This record gives sequence, structure tokens and C-alpha cells, in this order.
Amino acid sequence: MLCRTFQTVPKPARSALALLAVLLGSVVSLTQAQNTPAPATAWPALESGAKQFVVDSQKIDPSLVSILPMDSRINIKACTQDIVFDQPFGNKQSVRARCAQPLWQHFVMVQVKNTLGNQINQANNNGQVSRTVWVSTQTLKRGTTLQAGMFKQTDLPVPAYETRFVGDEREMLNMELLRDLPANTPLRQQDLKSSTMVKRGQQVLVAVGEGKGFLITVRAEAQQDGTLGDQIRLKNPESGRSLSAVVTGMNTARGL
Repeated sequence: MLCRTFQTVPKPARSALALLAVLLGSVVSLTQAQNTPAPATAWPALESGAKQFVVDSQKIDPSLVSILPMDSRINIKACTQDIVFDQPFGNKQSVRARCAQPLWQHFVMVQVKNTLGNQINQANNNGQVSRTVWVSTQTLKRGTTLQAGMFKQTDLPVPAYETRFVGDEREMLNMELLRDLPANTPLRQQDLKSSTMVKRGQQVLVAVGEGKGFLITVRAEAQQDGTLGDQIRLKNPESGRSLSAVVTGMNTARGL
């Protein structure tokens, strides 16, 4: 009976019913789509983590750091573990983010505002800013070979335009002062030069035969000054013979 009743519906009415069915189907599909949750993404954790990594590694204010958005077509799946961040290639304009589960890695671009310019803008009326520097713990004379304990790290107001301060203690290794340095004076790169490890006329302990199956040491007189790694000429005071050697430390060398 239902089939017969449908068949008796005029043709235009049947078309209208068909259109209504299509519209109702579209509404149902749209409602289902709206109720379907969007796939979870790791971008918020990736963005905040990358920013914090830059802040911690470069010791800068978070307000100076911006993480640029990635291409929206890239699907960043939510990470079930902590995301690991690093800069494996030394490029400070990007940060690598890695997830172990699911396995993925992405590089995000970083923008860091000019910290020097920011510090200059915040400089006081005397044109000074606060910087972390290495200062001498005592008065040091020109020519002094630097050693541990001669300097300490502290924050001091310094001229805003001055940027060539020694920032890493390793920069002081095997170095000597080019000028007198009063106590509590910031150490600058231009205050240093490679330390003279061997001086002309001094006795030098020379190791001969290293790597050749034997090793002997002899004392020889330096014929010239030398810093670490320099090749110098020496003379054996007993035989009078000359030899070449590479400076390896304070009054020590390796024969060639």
C-alpha cells in the first residue's frame, strides 16, 4: 500500500521530496562533522617547549623570543612522551623537536629580538647596562699567565656599546694579559694574547720518539719564544745539535 501511495504522488511533489531528503542528509552530515572532535595536535606543546628551550639555553628574556608558526598542512601528531628539543647544527635560528611515541621530528624557526638593542634602550642616563662579566679578584700585572681563581663571574654596569667581554672561562686557557688589570676590572678579549709557554734561552723538556715505539726525554735550550702549538728551534747543550719541536705546555715540547 505504501508503494502504491508513493506512486500516486505527482511528479513535481516527488522531486520536492527527493530534494528535501538530500537537504536533510546534508544537515545530518554537517551536524556529525561539528560533533566530531578535531585530531589532537602537538603544536601548543611544541611551541611553548621550543620557546622555553631558547630562553634557557641563551639566558634571555622570554619576551624577546618568538616561535614562527609552521605550515598548516603539516600534521603534528600529539606526543605521548616529553618532546625533546636541541640545536644539533649550531643554528640559533631554528630548534629541533623530537618525539619518541609516535616517532617524529620537526624543525621550528625562531626569532630573537636584538638583545643588544634592547639593552641599549634600557640603558640609564650614563649610557650603561648590566652585563654578566668576568672580573679580576686581585691586581694582575701585564704578562701574567691566567690561572683558575684569578677571576670571578658577576653582574656589573658597563658601557652599552662595549660587547667584547670574555664570556666563557675557557677563553682564558693558555692566555696572558696584555695590560695591568686592577682588582674587580672586567676582562675583555682585547686584554688577552696566547701565553708564551717557552722563552728564548730557557731550558725545555723535550719528548722524543712519541708514537714510534720508544720515548726519551732530553733537555734543550730554546732558541726562540713559542706559544702553545708553535714549532720552535732548540739546541742540545751537550752535543750542540739543533732540533725542532712543537710546544706542548709550559717549558715542554714534543720533538719532530
